[in-house]
Formats: sequence, structure tokens, C-alpha cells
Amino acid sequence: MRVLKKFPRPNTIKGQLHRALVWITFIIGLCIFIPTLYIEYRQTIQHQNEEMTQYLDAQTYFFESWLSERSSDIHTIANLDFVKDYNFEKSQAFFQDFKEKTDFTDLIFVNKEGIVQFDTVTEFSATGVGVGMDVKDRKYFQAAKKTKQPYITDILISKVTKKPILAFASPILNAQQQFNGVVFGAVNLDTIDQLLHESRVGFLGQAYIIDQEGTMLTEFNHKQQRSSGNYLVDEHILNAAKKSDLELYKDANNKRVLAKSKPINEGKWFIISEMGLLDAYKPLIIRILWITLCLVVGSFFTIKMMLHLSKKIEEPIQQLLTGVRKVEQGFYDYQIDEQQLAPYAHEFQELCSSFNEMSAKVKTDTILLKELSITCQLTKLYNRRYLIEQGELVFQKCLEEQNYCSCIAIDIDFFKKVNDTYGHLIGDEVLKHVANIITNSVRRIDIITRYGGEEFVILSPNTTLESAVKIAERVRKHVEHHPYHVDDVEINVTVSIGIAGYGHSKNISTFYELLDKADQALYIAKESGRNQLRVCDHTGKVDTSQML
Repeated sequence: MRVLKKFPRPNTIKGQLHRALVWITFIIGLCIFIPTLYIEYRQTIQHQNEEMTQYLDAQTYFFESWLSERSSDIHTIANLDFVKDYNFEKSQAFFQDFKEKTDFTDLIFVNKEGIVQFDTVTEFSATGVGVGMDVKDRKYFQAAKKTKQPYITDILISKVTKKPILAFASPILNAQQQFNGVVFGAVNLDTIDQLLHESRVGFLGQAYIIDQEGTMLTEFNHKQQRSSGNYLVDEHILNAAKKSDLELYKDANNKRVLAKSKPINEGKWFIISEMGLLDAYKPLIIRILWITLCLVVGSFFTIKMMLHLSKKIEEPIQQLLTGVRKVEQGFYDYQIDEQQLAPYAHEFQELCSSFNEMSAKVKTDTILLKELSITCQLTKLYNRRYLIEQGELVFQKCLEEQNYCSCIAIDIDFFKKVNDTYGHLIGDEVLKHVANIITNSVRRIDIITRYGGEEFVILSPNTTLESAVKIAERVRKHVEHHPYHVDDVEINVTVSIGIAGYGHSKNISTFYELLDKADQALYIAKESGRNQLRVCDHTGKVDTSQML
């Protein structure tokens, strides 16, 4: 019986190439995977750091602007003549009306002895809980009395509502600049939470604000342990907030998060943004999974196929990466040439088309968001934020060029009666009707804004007070002579107008003072019978003796 010998399989070039391809693929895969993992991780951390920094910058700008506006509101009220003169009847009416137009939940008048004269929560109640209350031990009263400057408190418990609040205080100074009391406005923490939530665009994490002691000024979804009536964060969160670097720790819900902070309110508070690790690393995990899958699948192909595919993949990916970088740099209108990707796989063409659509949509949405932030959607006029931002710039330019600058404040007379009689839909149409008349009655250089409710403000650069009076009278007459018609109903509309101008009054040196004087003149016009003009004279006082 012949025994068949088993000869070893020949060590062929094909086998060597196969083994070499396996090892080469494996080594190349490791060489690609490990550095890619490290680079992707570093880029993810850097991207999250940049995203959180941008988010904090936006939140800080938004919140600091809000604090400045509210502090300016209280300071303006404290400098009103009837407030300084302790005219409580007029002050109470003004406080109540002003509160309804702002974020304040309560406005309080405190005399120089620290006794509450009235507030907008209790002044019309039967009990009058807050009236007569002694608040001279409050820090805001002591700070306003000592520094004679506006002051913003940390979180405190209201003696009237027994709820945690922030207080914006401003001293009342008499003609000799002596302390004569305090006006302060209270804001609930829910309002601050809502402000932070409304300014959150495209961010997956959450943000909250703490003071130097770790007391939370906002809540969001945190399950904080309450101590002495306040919400306190853990010590490690407070220490991380003071560093202002990207930190990894466990949040109040015992979940690991990436966090970054930034000081606000002159360093008195910190705004903290936190993002869960899963949300932060999800893009990295997805990219790593795809890379791993591609390496595993690619290991089954020959070097020739890998080279062929690499050419087919590399160029369109580079096009897309270039597009992504352009968009990241702010070139939202960047478009990839679809003709260059025509020879490649259909998926890349779809990605190119989707990228181009996304780029166009991002550009459109960016323009729309900017327009929405400065425009009243009902009247299509600029809103109060735009007036505050641009008004100061326009006024400063007039100061530098030594030109006149006038401000016209307009209020629709008895607008509440229109809403009550015809409904809010008709009231909105009346607002648009008046806005169109104002727009057609002024010049192109005039800045027209809907200041709030039924009040409009016209800022007229390079305009004397006399010219502003002519503009205002033209607006008043056009509104009076052009009633609003709906179906068979005619609604007669009139406006009251207050005018102030830089160049005549020595008491006007800032845009806010100009706006305040126009508002005071408007108030006198309404008190004097409406459908008329009132103007500040050369001393800065409101002329109540005649209608211009």
C-alpha cells in the first residue's frame, strides 16, 4: 500500500501578497485608527470648548444687557421729578403702569428712613402688607444710601411675597444730591430662568447662574438641596466656576458633565453651562464607529481596490470638509460645485446637494434670526432693543459732530378702549394702521420704533427741536384725519406726542436722558387732554402751558 505524503502548501507570491495585504491592512488600520481616535478626541474637546465659550459669550451679552436695561429703568424712575418730590399719587400710578410693561414683579418706594411708602403688589390690596415695612436693614437700602449709586442684589427673600427675588435699587437724590430714599424693583427667579431659556439657541446643555457663595439665582432642572431658603451648589461646582476653564465633574444630579463658566455682573456672579458627556461625545462616538466599520470592511478588499476607492472617497470628502470649514468660519453662503462631484458615487452627490441646501438654509435662518431680534413682527418697525442699541450710537455721533438730535415719543390715545370695544385683532390692525401713517409722515433718516404696547418712538438725527415739532404735528394731524375703517365701522384714532431735543436743553447729555425727557413730555401731553404735543423747553422742563 503506497502511503501518500503530504507536501506543505507552496509559499506562493499570491499567498505572500495575501498575507502581506492582511498585515499591511491591519498595521495601516492601527496607524490610522489610533491617531484618528486621539485627533478626533482633541477636536471634539476643542469644539465643545469653543461651542460652550460662544454660548456663554452670547448668554453673557444677553443677560448683561438685560441687567443694564433693568438697572437703567430703576435709575430713570428714581430721577423722575414727581418721585423726587414724594408725589405718591402720581408715583403710584406711574409705578403700576410701568410694572405692567416690564419684567418687574414689584416696584417699591422707600423713604429715607427706610420705611416702605407703597409698592405695586400691596398698594391696591385691602391689607396693605408691605406698606410701612422697615427695610433699612436690607443691603440694597444701605448700599444705595452709602454709595448713592444703583445697586443689584444677590438672591434674597421678599418680605412681602416671601419668595426669592433679585432687587434692582437706585437712590432718590434731592436737588442738593442728598439721599432721600430708594426705589427698587423686584424680579422673580422664574423670570431669569425664562430669559436664559429664551436665549438658548442650538445648545444641547443647560445654563444657570450662581453668586460668589454658590447660591443659585436660577433653577432650570436641577434638583438642588435647599438650605436657609436658598439653593446652593456643591463646593466642587463653585470651585470649578471660579476657574472659568473647561471642567469635567458630577453635576447636582450626580451625572458626569463637561462644564464651563464665565463671570458676569462685574464678577459678582458666574454663569455656568453644563453638557452631559453623552451629548458632548456623541459625535465622536459616531465618527469612531464609522471609522472602525470602514476599517473592518476595508480589510476584505485588495490593495488595488483600496487605492481605487480611496481616490473616489478622498476627493469628495475633501470638498465636503472644505465646505464645512467655510461654514464654520462664517461663510454661510459657501456652495460646493456639484459638477465636480458628478463622476463620484451618488451618495456623495446627495451629500453635496444636502450640504448646499443646509448652507443656504443656515444663511437664511441667520438673517431671519437677526431680523427677528430687532424687528416688531406686527408693525414691521424696529423694536425697543434696536432703539436702545442704535439710539446711543446715533446720539453719540450727533454729539461728536455737534449736530442737533431730537426724540419724539408717541402714544395712541385710549387704545385700551379700542381693544375692549373691538377686540385685540382689530386693535392689532389699528396699531399697524398708525405705524404706516407714522412711517409715511417722517423722513427716511428718522429711526421709527415700536417702543412697547401702543407707544412709538422716533429718533431724528441732525434735527432741530423746531423741525421735530413740525414732524410730530404732521404725524398727529395725519393720524387724526385718517381714521381706521373696518367693514362699515370707522374708528377715529388720535395720538399724544412728547418731544425732546439735544441742543436746546442743558439737562440732556445722553440718549437715555433724551428718551426720558420725551417720555415725560408725552406723559404731560396725555395728562393735558391727549391729541396734542408737549415739548421740553430750553431748561429741560416739560412745557405744559401751550400746545405746539
